Amino acid sequence: MHRLRLGFALALALAASAAAHAQVSLNSVRVLAKDSQALGRFYEAAFGLKETNRIATQTGPELFLNFGATAEAARANEMPAVVIMQTPEGPAGDEVMHVIFTVTDAAATAAAARAAGGKVTREPSEYGNSGIFIAFVVDPEGNHIELIQPARR
Repeated sequence: MHRLRLGFALALALAASAAAHAQVSLNSVRVLAKDSQALGRFYEAAFGLKETNRIATQTGPELFLNFGATAEAARANEMPAVVIMQTPEGPAGDEVMHVIFTVTDAAATAAAARAAGGKVTREPSEYGNSGIFIAFVVDPEGNHIELIQPARR
């Protein structure tokens, strides 16, 4: 009987934990910039993001960007946004925090980032023998971006 109660209590605790986590989702990813408008242009040129909203703040405009063929399509996109927040110090050399994009062609995306003014710090290479290709890029403000190309099926 003691085991049954313990098992039931554990099941209730796990169910409560799962219910609490089921209500959590990613809202957006924030990157920092000394010049949010210039960095917004980089993200549009390199990754195809479109500006969906802009908020005036004391330190400069905060831009919201998302994927879509047009600004209207990007506004309708319910996926998490990239938010560019302008601060006097920019990203301040934070090399751990970074944005991760799933891409269909890591080499082409890295080349687009380079052409838009970013720096490729690791050319696309296969992760082990997984068929997954990974590249690392730094945007013009110093924010780190990881590009992951899933294995082709």
